[in-house]
Amino acid sequence: SDAVDAYDPSLTRSTPTALSVARHHLAGASVGNYALFAGGQHGSSSYSDAVDAYDTSLTRSTPTALSVARHRLAGASVGNHVLFAGGEYVSSYSDAVDAYDTSLTRSTPTALSVARRELAGTSVGNYVLFAGGAGSEPTYKDTVDAYDTSLTRSTPTALSVGRSLLAGASVGNYALFAGGYGSSSPDYQDTVDAYAPP
Repeated sequence: SDAVDAYDPSLTRSTPTALSVARHHLAGASVGNYALFAGGQHGSSSYSDAVDAYDTSLTRSTPTALSVARHRLAGASVGNHVLFAGGEYVSSYSDAVDAYDTSLTRSTPTALSVARRELAGTSVGNYVLFAGGAGSEPTYKDTVDAYDTSLTRSTPTALSVGRSLLAGASVGNYALFAGGYGSSSPDYQDTVDAYAPP
């Protein structure tokens, strides 16, 4: 490659206080003046309910734990809330949704319509969407759950292809869900589904 990486002194790295629990397969999202990291797995079979919040000064606090310890969950924000949805614990799939407001107070909105892990989340307009994932039969889910700023759940049109391990991101007036792994041939997906708010 002919690419040249230039040193940018404005991007200074620091190391804030470590997470309260070392873990992997956790989820992160931001709300107000906080970045939150929730759930995850530590050890071979220990699932975490820990939530760590970092403010704009990189000071860490530990809000109320998740209602269900789990990993492979998804996080996304809408309005004054960050939501953590789905996941897996002890070979069971979770439909739990935990919401944290700008004061880091936890509430538990209506659960996902389908329990699943390895789903993706993103926001568009006044909605956060959680799409896809893996669960019980059929294994690969095409389900999409939407939560508005009042944390009311609705279920938009399903994904065109059921799949897990997909990615979500937003641009303009669209929420996009791309790629993933499913049961269609080939297993690795190139499908992109776009959702626009009403």
